[in-house]
Amino acid sequence: MLKTTGSGFAPKLSLLALAVSVFVPVLADESKVERIQVTGSLIKRVQQENATPLLQVTAEDIKVSGKVTLTDVLRDLTVNSGNSFDEQYTGSFSAGSASIGLRGLSPKNTLVLVNGQRVSNYGFALNTQDTFVDLNALPLSAVARIEVLKDGASAVYGSDAIAGVVNIILKKNVQDTEIKASTGAATQGGLEQRALGLVSGTGDLNLDGYNLSLTLDWFDRERLDASDRDLLSSGDFRHLPGGKLSGWSSQGANSLQNPSSPAAFANCPAGAVKRAWTDFTPGRTGEVCAFNAQPFNTLQPEVTRRQASLQGTYQLSDKLQASTEVLYSYNDSAMIFGAPLTVGAGLRAYDPVNSTLTDITVALPVGHPDNPTNAALPFEYTLFDLGPRLKENKQIFSRVLAGLRYQGDEWDLQLNALQSSSHQREYVDNFVDRFAFEQALQDGSYRFDGRENSADVLDELRLQTRRPGTYHLSSVNASASTVLTELEHGPLAFAAGVDLRREKMDAGTSPEVLSGTELRPAINLVKGEREIKAAFAEFSIPLLQDLTASVAGRSDHYDDFGNAFSPKVGVHYVLAEDWLVRASWSKGFRAPSLPEIANSNTISYGTVIDPNDPVEPGARRGFTQLRTGNPELQPERSKNLNTGVIWSFTQQGSIGVDWFRIEQEQIIGADNAQFIVNNPALYADRIKRDAQGRLQIVSNQYNNQGSRTTSGIDVDFNYRWDLASGQSLAFKSVWSRLISYKQALVAGQAEINGAGNNQFGALPQWKNSTSLNWSVADWRSSLISSYSSSYEQKVATQSSNPGLQAKVASYTQLDAQVSYLGLSNTELALSIGNLTDRDPPFDPAAGGDYFDTSLYNHKGRTWTLSASYQF
Repeated sequence: MLKTTGSGFAPKLSLLALAVSVFVPVLADESKVERIQVTGSLIKRVQQENATPLLQVTAEDIKVSGKVTLTDVLRDLTVNSGNSFDEQYTGSFSAGSASIGLRGLSPKNTLVLVNGQRVSNYGFALNTQDTFVDLNALPLSAVARIEVLKDGASAVYGSDAIAGVVNIILKKNVQDTEIKASTGAATQGGLEQRALGLVSGTGDLNLDGYNLSLTLDWFDRERLDASDRDLLSSGDFRHLPGGKLSGWSSQGANSLQNPSSPAAFANCPAGAVKRAWTDFTPGRTGEVCAFNAQPFNTLQPEVTRRQASLQGTYQLSDKLQASTEVLYSYNDSAMIFGAPLTVGAGLRAYDPVNSTLTDITVALPVGHPDNPTNAALPFEYTLFDLGPRLKENKQIFSRVLAGLRYQGDEWDLQLNALQSSSHQREYVDNFVDRFAFEQALQDGSYRFDGRENSADVLDELRLQTRRPGTYHLSSVNASASTVLTELEHGPLAFAAGVDLRREKMDAGTSPEVLSGTELRPAINLVKGEREIKAAFAEFSIPLLQDLTASVAGRSDHYDDFGNAFSPKVGVHYVLAEDWLVRASWSKGFRAPSLPEIANSNTISYGTVIDPNDPVEPGARRGFTQLRTGNPELQPERSKNLNTGVIWSFTQQGSIGVDWFRIEQEQIIGADNAQFIVNNPALYADRIKRDAQGRLQIVSNQYNNQGSRTTSGIDVDFNYRWDLASGQSLAFKSVWSRLISYKQALVAGQAEINGAGNNQFGALPQWKNSTSLNWSVADWRSSLISSYSSSYEQKVATQSSNPGLQAKVASYTQLDAQVSYLGLSNTELALSIGNLTDRDPPFDPAAGGDYFDTSLYNHKGRTWTLSASYQF
């Protein structure tokens, strides 16, 4: 409940305070009310709500959710519409990381802050072009609250805040100690996890003039593979509408003497079996050596995370305060990257002379003991005896900040300097040495007759590599705020500041790749840096009694593309005692990421449904994608419009409705590979096929493509009952609807609406989170429902997946927690995730994954038992 005195504004906020869930402490002199600064504004206010919608997640909300990582907390928000990924996205260049993308606009459009200040991006790019903050690097036990600004905020923060801002606010002035331990697992097996946490502090800032607050976190979880889940282990989904043998590969060991009709070798290697071609392509004759790839598909990597947070605050005088912040994390993740390498048509290595790919001939020469013909015999073969390809990521993340804050009678001044970095090292094992492979083909030392080859031969072929990546951020920023004068209806407040920032990214690759030694290399070379200078200002103007306008603007200069100016105007109006109406309009921008604009060269691998494949028409086909950076890129520009209303209909309940619209121009991206493959007449120069006509390479470059318009609504309902015998019951339901997500697949084509389908990634129109919290005496319990609506199938087709349904089904998950506080200074809690053990909905476009991994996971039902002690 907002509690103020000495202000004519306070009575009308008595009910609205409940709606925005804010508490403003009353000082000893009740004629003075503490002003607070909230995300999205530089001006301190006596109330938290203003012209922009703000969602708060408190430490108590996190506790009752039962979530054990910050990633799980943020990804469950309804405004996380889609197109963001966590560590189960193991096939990416940024495997082991996690991100959030508000409004389905991908992580590069969402700015993540800690205590209102930037942190370093991850050292590797997501999907070859997106830079983002890795949520796994940030400690959960240090979080006091999370503020999610659901509006564009470039006028305050600059680039990356088109979709909104996630501001993670850490605990400070901690004066006691809490230790916490937890353990858990999945009831279907696997995912054993353990966690330890410490929150401690010393010194009272008000009494002692200083405080040091420390948090330590350790988290360990075992790996989960697709073979560990009955739903996925067979890889055979043909019993489902539109299902295929998606978890299998037909490239176990086959002759390509007739390239359009692969035929099984006499002996399949251990790990592969002979299957009829009709299992993969109905009506096709013959057999192939095929294998189930699900044992090589990691759903959740093995992770170990060690995280620390230290915050120090020192009262140098009555008006001057110094602060320091240190964040540190050292994280490991390990996973199966994929099945043993398959050699065959389309095998390539890097050409360091021309910075492109060179074809590697895969054919048994005449005289090879496994070639019974009198001509070179093309073939495809999976090198099972080398073992699965493995990947391990190590990350060291840090941020060090020092600040000064002056609180005078007229002015508040702040100065902050920070240094943040993210260092990555990716280690891979059981990859293949090109030159050893070519030699083995010639001398016959490696046999392709199904036998397990000798350890000496395998050691010659086996390759281990290391890929480095770093991102550095340095920043100095200063701000000042004051009340310029008292107008008839309230204070005219002003804030201004400057921001100097330098960013540097260096994502490399291994010497083995650059020398052309590694077969089938994946490359995302990025080397670039930039300097940014910015100035910004903001006014809060009382127009009428309880009607306030805010005006802000920011000018940024980037040394790699030029200038950007971002204005913002908003109003909020308090009506009677229980209504608040607000609206805002702003312009924003997103600077091209360093992978997009700097010297970058990418060779990656993807899959599309190829309607023109001569062997399996309509089958999902792997291909190599070539992309390069573009120094001529211009920033994406945006216009944001938000309007909303909050009604506090009683002291116990409120409802809020907000509508948003985001218009983006000059969207940066590569053309949609599926659209290119579907339209060979338009893009013949960008598609390369082999001699038999099978897809091999799609060429692309980042360009300013066109526009995208996103719109939707958020509905937030809260009600609390105070029952007899000291019981309380709280109900909260948050709904987000994505109305439109309009964009062209390829520049120059007509826009289509991706809301409610998977054309631009799976984007359900509705997402909901509903919670019911009950407390009585020493017991607390909660039940949380998370819902995603169905979405239309736009990627898979009847030709590629006969019998598929028009929609992918909706999904509801129930989580529960019960805790007991009856022991002295101790809390015991049992949390159950996915209470009903429900499977995610089947999506034929997901291939062997079964479901869309940007929305769901297959942990199944999980349990976590925790105990905390405070002293």
